[in-house]
Parts: sequence; C-alpha cells; structure tokens
Amino acid sequence: MRINNNHAFCSYSVLFIFLASIFPAAVLAQRPIPLAADSEEIEVLPVQGNISMIATGGSNIAVMTGNLGLIVVDSGNIEASAFVVDAIQKLSVYPPRYIVNTSALPGHLAGNEAISSIGEPLPSNGGADIAGLGIPIVGHVNSLSVLLNAFADELPYEFWPNNTFFGARKALYLNGEAIEMIYQPAALTDSDIMVHFRKSDVLVTGDIFDTTSYPHFYTELGGSLQGVIDALNQVIDITVPEFNQQGGTLIIPGHGRISSESDVVEYRDMLTIIRDRVQSMIDTGLSFEQILAMQPSLEYDGIYGNDSGEWTTSMFLEAVYEDLR
Repeated sequence: MRINNNHAFCSYSVLFIFLASIFPAAVLAQRPIPLAADSEEIEVLPVQGNISMIATGGSNIAVMTGNLGLIVVDSGNIEASAFVVDAIQKLSVYPPRYIVNTSALPGHLAGNEAISSIGEPLPSNGGADIAGLGIPIVGHVNSLSVLLNAFADELPYEFWPNNTFFGARKALYLNGEAIEMIYQPAALTDSDIMVHFRKSDVLVTGDIFDTTSYPHFYTELGGSLQGVIDALNQVIDITVPEFNQQGGTLIIPGHGRISSESDVVEYRDMLTIIRDRVQSMIDTGLSFEQILAMQPSLEYDGIYGNDSGEWTTSMFLEAVYEDLR
C-alpha cells in the first residue's frame, strides 16, 4: 500500500520538531567552532603515549615522537605549513621518518612538502631517501588515481604519496611502537586509511570521523555513505574503552576534538538514523525537495550542520539522497 506523501510529511515534521524542542540549547552548547580551511592558526595538544595532535584548518595532524625519528599523519592546509613545521620542531629535535596521508583530499596533504623538508632523513630499512624521493610519504595506491582525476591542477605531484601500498593493511615499527595503516574502501573516497598507534593506543581516522561536520563523501571518487558507516564500525571494533565507552583508546578525528569510543558510536548512530530516514522517504516516492523540507537531520544540525561554506547541510542530504537512490 502506498503511503500518502502529505501524511508522511506531517508525521515526520511533527516528530523532528518534537525531538529538536527537547534539547536545542544542549546541542548548540556542544557545537565546536572549526578553523577555516585557509586559516593560519594551529593548536598543539598532547594526546597520550608518544602522540601529539596539531589542529589546522585543513585537518588534524598526529605526530609520534621518539629518538629514532617522527611519524607524521596528515599535513594540514598549506597556509599553516610554516607554523606546523615550527610546532613539529618544538615537539622533537629529531626529523620525520615517515609522513602518512589518511586521505587524498588537499587539506590532508598540502603540507607534505614543507614537513618532508624538516632536517635530514635518518637511514631506514623502510627506504628513507630512496631514489631521491625524500622521506617516504605513505598512502593507499588508490590515492594516486584520486589525485590524478580530481586534484592534479590543485596539487603538484611533489605533494603526493611516493610510497603506496595495495591491500587492506600496511605495518611499520618505530620507536618501540607498532603502527598499522588500515584501508577503508568506499568511505569518503576509495583511498582512505586509518592509522593505529598500538602502544600509545591512539587511532587517527582522518575525515571518516569528524566532530565538526557531516561527512563529505565523494561518490564520483568511489565514496559512499555506507562505506563511511562501515569504517566507523571498524573504528568501534578497534577501540577499547577504559570504562563505559570512555577513556582507553583515544581517537584523533579529521577535524575537531580528541575523542573516545562513545563519540564515534554517537556519530555512527547519527549517520545510520539519517540514512534510514532518507531511505524511508525515498521508498514512499518523495522527491529530494520534499525530503529537504522535512529536515531529516534536524536534531543533529546544531552539532554537525552548516548553512554556508563548501559543505552545507543541504549538500550533505543531497549526497545521501543521490547515494541511496
């Protein structure tokens, strides 16, 4: 039996307005204020173990320190590169041994060239300074096709990963710590990876998890909403909380604050709820304009929504609609 569209519109609207009326003040109070993508500002924070986080407008950056050299995960926006280099040099007198890019998106690798120029690379079995390429910049092999097809005009090849891997995982060992790079297919693009520092118990997710925004997935580059949800489920599988989903494994998201498992569970649940709502509305025959008017993400917009900028709430919902349709 086909559901009357007008009846569905009223039912969903009443439900969403009721839910939003319960906690709008609390939602707005929790809303983070992210740095602008072209901001020169940075913030440096200790995480745990050997890991620190540098927040930039392009992305959060993770730095593992140790007397055998550094591992830097992501490199942020180019505007903040000089400040990031200065911050890294204050964290350690040793140079980077590896840069790892969780994503082929410009905000995650625009600082690669600046960071790779810090000091002279130390000898390594992993191939530092192989064939004049400088220190290894590690990424999934699919990142090269994403960069070639979407960002070649924006980022010259000197910024690209020069040490790529196939398959589901790649491992390194440095400063007494095992580091795992875990491929996440069809998430934001088809090139995303997470990085797990096992001894420090810190997981770097890139933009798969973002405490400041709905995920910006690119279906034209192999991304999907379900792929993001699958990746978040893997984050939850990897993390081990100390108590009641708090503490224990700490998570460095693509943007926003240092988090624990409970934050990822809430983000995963939010995306699952929005996915199911939009799918239900599509199944009843509603157009995107009708779905947008019904505000299927209403109670989450105070935390993750954006009415301006390059990734607005309506753009996110349209991407969800097109992906599910």
